[in-house]
Amino acid sequence: MTAMTLCTNDVCNGNMHIWRSHLSGVMQLLKVMLNAPRGSFDSSGPFVLCLVKWFATLDILACVSGVNTGDTLEGQDTILAKLPSSITSHVDDICGYSLELVPLLARTAQLACQTGMHAASGLSLLDVSAQEAVNEADCLENAIRAITERTASEATLKAHGHELYSELRYTHLAFVHSALLYFHRRVRLFPKEHPTVRNDIINILDAVDNIPPLSPSNILILWPIFNAGCETDMISDRNQIQDRMAYMQNRGLGNFTRARELMKEFWASDTFLPWDVYFTLHGQELVLF
Repeated sequence: MTAMTLCTNDVCNGNMHIWRSHLSGVMQLLKVMLNAPRGSFDSSGPFVLCLVKWFATLDILACVSGVNTGDTLEGQDTILAKLPSSITSHVDDICGYSLELVPLLARTAQLACQTGMHAASGLSLLDVSAQEAVNEADCLENAIRAITERTASEATLKAHGHELYSELRYTHLAFVHSALLYFHRRVRLFPKEHPTVRNDIINILDAVDNIPPLSPSNILILWPIFNAGCETDMISDRNQIQDRMAYMQNRGLGNFTRARELMKEFWASDTFLPWDVYFTLHGQELVLF
Protein backbone atom coordinates (compact mmCIF):
# COMPACT_ATOMS: atom_id res chain seq x y z
CA MET A 1 0.00 0.00 0.00
CA THR A 2 2.85 2.40 0.85
CA ALA A 3 4.66 1.72 -2.42
CA MET A 4 1.43 2.05 -4.42
CA THR A 5 0.63 5.37 -2.72
CA LEU A 6 4.13 6.67 -3.42
CA CYS A 7 3.84 5.67 -7.07
CA THR A 8 0.46 7.39 -7.42
CA ASN A 9 1.80 10.55 -5.77
CA ASP A 10 4.80 10.50 -8.13
CA VAL A 11 2.48 10.41 -11.14
CA CYS A 12 0.15 13.15 -9.90
CA ASN A 13 3.01 15.42 -8.78
CA GLY A 14 5.05 14.94 -11.94
CA ASN A 15 7.93 13.08 -10.24
CA MET A 16 8.37 10.95 -13.31
CA HIS A 17 11.99 9.97 -12.63
CA ILE A 18 11.07 7.63 -9.77
CA TRP A 19 7.52 6.37 -10.39
CA ARG A 20 8.69 3.33 -12.36
CA SER A 21 10.87 2.21 -9.47
CA HIS A 22 7.92 2.34 -7.10
CA LEU A 23 5.64 0.56 -9.60
CA SER A 24 8.23 -2.17 -10.11
CA GLY A 25 8.47 -2.56 -6.35
CA VAL A 26 4.70 -2.95 -6.11
CA MET A 27 4.74 -5.66 -8.77
CA GLN A 28 7.43 -7.65 -6.96
CA LEU A 29 5.60 -7.36 -3.64
CA LEU A 30 2.31 -8.45 -5.19
CA LYS A 31 3.96 -11.49 -6.78
CA VAL A 32 5.34 -12.54 -3.41
CA MET A 33 1.97 -12.02 -1.72
CA LEU A 34 -0.02 -13.89 -4.35
CA ASN A 35 2.42 -16.82 -4.40
CA ALA A 36 2.64 -17.12 -0.62
CA PRO A 37 1.58 -20.45 0.98
CA ARG A 38 -2.14 -20.80 1.55
CA GLY A 39 -3.15 -19.83 5.03
CA SER A 40 -0.40 -17.24 5.51
CA PHE A 41 -2.92 -14.52 4.62
CA ASP A 42 -6.11 -14.13 2.61
CA SER A 43 -4.93 -13.56 -0.96
CA SER A 44 -8.54 -13.20 -2.12
CA GLY A 45 -9.49 -10.68 0.55
CA PRO A 46 -10.67 -7.16 -0.31
CA PHE A 47 -7.37 -5.51 0.69
CA VAL A 48 -5.25 -7.65 -1.66
CA LEU A 49 -7.82 -7.39 -4.45
CA CYS A 50 -7.81 -3.61 -4.09
CA LEU A 51 -4.01 -3.52 -4.42
CA VAL A 52 -4.07 -5.82 -7.47
CA LYS A 53 -6.65 -3.68 -9.26
CA TRP A 54 -4.92 -0.44 -8.27
CA PHE A 55 -1.65 -1.76 -9.65
CA ALA A 56 -3.26 -3.13 -12.82
CA THR A 57 -4.97 0.11 -13.76
CA LEU A 58 -1.93 2.31 -13.10
CA ASP A 59 0.31 -0.07 -15.03
CA ILE A 60 -1.93 -0.33 -18.10
CA LEU A 61 -2.64 3.43 -18.18
CA ALA A 62 1.10 4.06 -18.06
CA CYS A 63 1.42 1.78 -21.06
CA VAL A 64 -1.19 3.57 -23.19
CA SER A 65 -0.13 7.04 -22.04
CA GLY A 66 3.22 6.79 -23.82
CA VAL A 67 5.22 4.78 -26.29
CA ASN A 68 5.40 1.26 -24.92
CA THR A 69 9.04 0.20 -24.64
CA GLY A 70 8.40 -3.44 -23.80
CA ASP A 71 9.32 -3.21 -20.11
CA THR A 72 5.81 -2.26 -18.97
CA LEU A 73 3.16 -4.83 -18.12
CA GLU A 74 5.71 -7.40 -16.97
CA GLY A 75 3.90 -9.68 -14.58
CA GLN A 76 0.44 -8.32 -15.38
CA ASP A 77 -0.86 -11.66 -16.66
CA THR A 78 0.41 -13.51 -13.61
CA ILE A 79 -1.17 -11.04 -11.21
CA LEU A 80 -4.51 -10.63 -13.01
CA ALA A 81 -4.82 -14.41 -13.41
CA LYS A 82 -5.32 -14.57 -9.66
CA LEU A 83 -8.61 -12.68 -9.96
CA PRO A 84 -11.82 -14.73 -10.29
CA SER A 85 -13.91 -14.26 -13.45
CA SER A 86 -16.77 -12.94 -11.31
CA ILE A 87 -14.59 -9.87 -10.70
CA THR A 88 -13.08 -9.35 -14.16
CA SER A 89 -16.40 -9.60 -16.03
CA HIS A 90 -17.97 -6.62 -14.22
CA VAL A 91 -17.09 -2.94 -14.34
CA ASP A 92 -14.76 -2.36 -11.43
CA ASP A 93 -15.39 0.52 -9.03
CA ILE A 94 -11.64 1.14 -8.62
CA CYS A 95 -10.65 1.02 -12.30
CA GLY A 96 -13.84 2.28 -13.94
CA TYR A 97 -13.86 -0.48 -16.57
CA SER A 98 -14.03 -4.24 -16.81
CA LEU A 99 -10.62 -5.79 -16.22
CA GLU A 100 -11.23 -7.84 -19.37
CA LEU A 101 -10.01 -4.71 -21.16
CA VAL A 102 -6.51 -4.78 -19.63
CA PRO A 103 -4.91 -7.52 -21.79
CA LEU A 104 -6.61 -6.09 -24.88
CA LEU A 105 -5.15 -2.65 -24.21
CA ALA A 106 -1.75 -4.18 -23.54
CA ARG A 107 -1.76 -6.00 -26.87
CA THR A 108 -2.99 -2.90 -28.70
CA ALA A 109 -0.05 -0.92 -27.29
CA GLN A 110 2.36 -3.64 -28.37
CA LEU A 111 0.89 -3.75 -31.88
CA ALA A 112 1.15 0.04 -32.08
CA CYS A 113 4.88 -0.22 -31.44
CA GLN A 114 5.29 -2.96 -34.03
CA THR A 115 3.14 -1.79 -36.90
CA GLY A 116 1.57 1.59 -36.22
CA MET A 117 2.45 5.26 -35.92
CA HIS A 118 5.22 4.54 -33.44
CA ALA A 119 6.95 2.45 -36.08
CA ALA A 120 6.40 5.20 -38.66
CA SER A 121 8.14 7.58 -36.26
CA GLY A 122 11.23 5.38 -35.98
CA LEU A 123 10.21 3.86 -32.64
CA SER A 124 9.43 0.33 -33.82
CA LEU A 125 10.49 -2.49 -31.51
CA LEU A 126 10.27 -5.49 -33.83
CA ASP A 127 9.03 -6.53 -37.24
CA VAL A 128 5.99 -8.64 -37.97
CA SER A 129 4.58 -9.76 -41.31
CA ALA A 130 1.86 -7.57 -42.78
CA GLN A 131 -0.68 -10.39 -42.99
CA GLU A 132 0.02 -11.52 -39.44
CA ALA A 133 -0.54 -7.99 -38.22
CA VAL A 134 -3.80 -7.63 -40.15
CA ASN A 135 -5.15 -10.93 -38.85
CA GLU A 136 -4.32 -10.10 -35.24
CA ALA A 137 -5.68 -6.56 -35.59
CA ASP A 138 -9.03 -7.91 -36.81
CA CYS A 139 -9.27 -10.32 -33.87
CA LEU A 140 -8.24 -7.64 -31.40
CA GLU A 141 -10.80 -5.11 -32.61
CA ASN A 142 -13.56 -7.71 -32.41
CA ALA A 143 -12.49 -8.64 -28.88
CA ILE A 144 -12.63 -5.00 -27.74
CA ARG A 145 -16.07 -4.50 -29.27
CA ALA A 146 -17.31 -7.72 -27.64
CA ILE A 147 -16.98 -6.24 -24.14
CA THR A 148 -18.72 -2.93 -24.87
CA GLU A 149 -21.77 -3.67 -22.75
CA ARG A 150 -20.73 -4.31 -19.15
CA THR A 151 -22.25 -3.27 -15.83
CA ALA A 152 -21.02 -3.06 -12.28
CA SER A 153 -21.68 -5.96 -9.93
CA GLU A 154 -24.57 -6.37 -7.52
CA ALA A 155 -22.01 -6.02 -4.72
CA THR A 156 -21.10 -2.55 -6.03
CA LEU A 157 -24.78 -1.62 -6.19
CA LYS A 158 -25.31 -2.69 -2.57
CA ALA A 159 -22.14 -1.03 -1.28
CA HIS A 160 -22.26 2.26 -3.19
CA GLY A 161 -25.82 2.76 -4.38
CA HIS A 162 -27.51 3.17 -7.73
CA GLU A 163 -25.78 6.43 -8.70
CA LEU A 164 -22.27 4.99 -8.89
CA TYR A 165 -23.62 1.71 -10.27
CA SER A 166 -25.17 3.62 -13.18
CA GLU A 167 -22.17 5.87 -13.78
CA LEU A 168 -19.76 2.93 -13.99
CA ARG A 169 -21.54 1.73 -17.12
CA TYR A 170 -20.54 4.99 -18.78
CA THR A 171 -16.98 5.09 -17.45
CA HIS A 172 -16.56 1.62 -18.97
CA LEU A 173 -18.03 2.79 -22.28
CA ALA A 174 -15.62 5.74 -22.29
CA PHE A 175 -12.69 3.35 -21.84
CA VAL A 176 -13.86 0.89 -24.49
CA HIS A 177 -14.35 3.63 -27.09
CA SER A 178 -11.02 5.17 -26.07
CA ALA A 179 -9.39 1.77 -26.63
CA LEU A 180 -10.98 1.66 -30.08
CA LEU A 181 -9.81 5.22 -30.80
CA TYR A 182 -6.29 4.28 -29.73
CA PHE A 183 -6.50 1.16 -31.89
CA HIS A 184 -7.82 2.95 -34.97
CA ARG A 185 -5.24 5.72 -34.80
CA ARG A 186 -2.18 3.66 -33.80
CA VAL A 187 -2.77 0.29 -35.45
CA ARG A 188 -5.23 0.92 -38.30
CA LEU A 189 -3.44 4.24 -39.00
CA PHE A 190 -6.70 6.07 -39.70
CA PRO A 191 -6.31 9.87 -39.90
CA LYS A 192 -8.08 12.16 -37.44
CA GLU A 193 -10.76 13.06 -39.97
CA HIS A 194 -11.64 9.42 -40.74
CA PRO A 195 -15.34 8.71 -40.00
CA THR A 196 -14.44 5.79 -37.71
CA VAL A 197 -12.13 8.01 -35.65
CA ARG A 198 -14.76 10.73 -35.46
CA ASN A 199 -17.31 8.14 -34.33
CA ASP A 200 -14.95 6.92 -31.59
CA ILE A 201 -14.58 10.47 -30.27
CA ILE A 202 -18.32 11.09 -30.39
CA ASN A 203 -18.91 7.86 -28.47
CA ILE A 204 -16.39 8.83 -25.79
CA LEU A 205 -17.95 12.27 -25.35
CA ASP A 206 -21.46 10.80 -25.28
CA ALA A 207 -20.39 8.46 -22.47
CA VAL A 208 -18.80 11.35 -20.58
CA ASP A 209 -21.99 13.39 -20.98
CA ASN A 210 -23.85 10.71 -19.01
CA ILE A 211 -21.57 11.28 -16.01
CA PRO A 212 -22.45 14.38 -13.94
CA PRO A 213 -19.67 17.01 -14.17
CA LEU A 214 -19.22 17.11 -10.38
CA SER A 215 -19.30 13.36 -9.83
CA PRO A 216 -16.13 11.78 -8.38
CA SER A 217 -16.50 9.15 -11.14
CA ASN A 218 -14.80 11.66 -13.46
CA ILE A 219 -11.50 10.90 -11.76
CA LEU A 220 -11.59 7.47 -13.38
CA ILE A 221 -11.79 8.67 -16.99
CA LEU A 222 -8.75 10.91 -17.44
CA TRP A 223 -7.26 8.72 -20.18
CA PRO A 224 -10.43 8.62 -22.34
CA ILE A 225 -10.93 12.39 -21.97
CA PHE A 226 -7.30 13.21 -22.74
CA ASN A 227 -7.12 10.73 -25.61
CA ALA A 228 -10.23 12.20 -27.23
CA GLY A 229 -8.95 15.73 -26.66
CA CYS A 230 -5.66 15.09 -28.41
CA GLU A 231 -7.27 13.24 -31.33
CA THR A 232 -9.78 15.91 -32.27
CA ASP A 233 -9.31 19.22 -34.04
CA MET A 234 -12.96 20.20 -33.50
CA ILE A 235 -13.21 23.34 -31.36
CA SER A 236 -16.54 22.22 -29.89
CA ASP A 237 -15.01 18.89 -28.79
CA ARG A 238 -12.02 20.62 -27.25
CA ASN A 239 -14.20 23.09 -25.36
CA GLN A 240 -16.32 20.27 -23.97
CA ILE A 241 -13.21 18.39 -22.85
CA GLN A 242 -11.61 21.51 -21.37
CA ASP A 243 -14.74 22.23 -19.34
CA ARG A 244 -14.91 18.69 -17.97
CA MET A 245 -11.22 18.65 -17.03
CA ALA A 246 -11.57 22.07 -15.38
CA TYR A 247 -14.29 20.73 -13.08
CA MET A 248 -11.99 17.99 -11.84
CA GLN A 249 -8.95 20.26 -11.65
CA ASN A 250 -10.88 22.69 -9.47
CA ARG A 251 -11.82 19.86 -7.14
CA GLY A 252 -8.14 18.99 -6.77
CA LEU A 253 -8.65 15.38 -7.80
CA GLY A 254 -6.24 13.15 -9.69
CA ASN A 255 -3.74 14.13 -12.34
CA PHE A 256 -5.98 16.61 -14.18
CA THR A 257 -3.82 19.72 -13.71
CA ARG A 258 -0.69 18.33 -15.36
CA ALA A 259 -2.71 16.52 -18.04
CA ARG A 260 -4.60 19.69 -18.94
CA GLU A 261 -1.37 21.67 -19.24
CA LEU A 262 0.19 19.05 -21.51
CA MET A 263 -2.94 18.84 -23.64
CA LYS A 264 -2.81 22.60 -24.20
CA GLU A 265 0.87 22.28 -25.13
CA PHE A 266 0.03 19.57 -27.64
CA TRP A 267 -2.73 21.66 -29.21
CA ALA A 268 -0.41 24.67 -29.47
CA SER A 269 2.31 22.61 -31.17
CA ASP A 270 0.06 21.88 -34.17
CA THR A 271 2.18 18.78 -34.72
CA PHE A 272 1.34 15.96 -37.13
CA LEU A 273 2.66 13.42 -34.60
CA PRO A 274 0.34 11.35 -32.40
CA TRP A 275 0.30 12.73 -28.88
CA ASP A 276 2.13 9.86 -27.17
CA VAL A 277 4.93 9.94 -29.74
CA TYR A 278 5.11 13.74 -29.49
CA PHE A 279 5.56 13.68 -25.71
CA THR A 280 8.09 10.83 -25.87
CA LEU A 281 10.22 12.65 -28.43
CA HIS A 282 10.09 15.81 -26.30
CA GLY A 283 11.16 14.00 -23.14
CA GLN A 284 7.76 14.36 -21.47
CA GLU A 285 6.48 11.33 -19.61
CA LEU A 286 2.79 11.20 -18.83
CA VAL A 287 0.65 8.68 -16.97
CA LEU A 288 -3.06 9.41 -17.35
CA PHE A 289 -4.16 8.04 -13.99
